[in-house]
Amino acid sequence: MTKSPSEYKRPWSVMPMRAFKDRELKEREFRVLGALCCYTNRAGVCWPSMDTLCMVTGYAERKSIHEAMKRLKAKKYVRQLNPKDYQAGALGWKSNRYQVLWTGKEPVPSLEEVHIAKPLQPIQDQEDEPPKETGGLGDAEALAHILTHAYLSAIQRATGQVRLYDNEIAHGRRLALDGWDKDEIYETTLRVADERLKRRAGVPSLYDVTVELALRNVSK
Repeated sequence: MTKSPSEYKRPWSVMPMRAFKDRELKEREFRVLGALCCYTNRAGVCWPSMDTLCMVTGYAERKSIHEAMKRLKAKKYVRQLNPKDYQAGALGWKSNRYQVLWTGKEPVPSLEEVHIAKPLQPIQDQEDEPPKETGGLGDAEALAHILTHAYLSAIQRATGQVRLYDNEIAHGRRLALDGWDKDEIYETTLRVADERLKRRAGVPSLYDVTVELALRNVSK
């Protein structure tokens, strides 16, 4: 399925200047480096999934991405981060974290620099996955995850922006306790986002959506 431009996060990529002078970089490596740089913060941190990299570069096979990444690491354009350095837990990360090296001499990023890269990653790669919608949906916490992700998906569709899951889950829990379903949250978020964009009022939070739903209840 072809993705809309908003799902690319940014319509541009910031790449290391030294890559343009490197005659040894093959087209595949250059394209993968450019795709990584679509999602980096100033520290060069990013973690787009293999599926995302395939989508951006146009390569159909993950093997092409793996081979290019191996070469980029060897030439010190990319550093793979070790989850143990960030106390990410025994199981590590679901997706590899990378650091694009602008000059090749950058220090390993701090935990804060890794954390603040999260909003720049595609929403499907952020690892705050909602529970599968099979069984157990009577649990308020599971429903809160689903409602929060319905909001996040709608925001990305409407604005191209990303809200942090951690900042919104508390409102998702409130909505779950009030008995809202994901379709109501998704459609209301789209409507509120559209109205706020027309007024140049910024991206609505899940709290703003909660207020809109409360007003709707009162008017009934």
